[in-house]
Amino acid sequence: MLEAVGIDDSIVTYKDAEPFTTNIKTIDCSKAVRDLKHDPKVTPEEGIKRTVEWMKWYYRIGD
Repeated sequence: MLEAVGIDDSIVTYKDAEPFTTNIKTIDCSKAVRDLKHDPKVTPEEGIKRTVEWMKWYYRIGD
């Protein structure tokens, strides 16, 4: 997310993970594919980038 908006992580406060927290989170859209016939064509990284670009345009950020 920070990369998509062009900001470094100096504004982020990192904390130790809580016990029993999932360390790795992966996207599983198998139910959407099966039940809704979802056919993703864009990677999550590209989708985040496109969303950020749209929000900058929509909210007139950086004009």
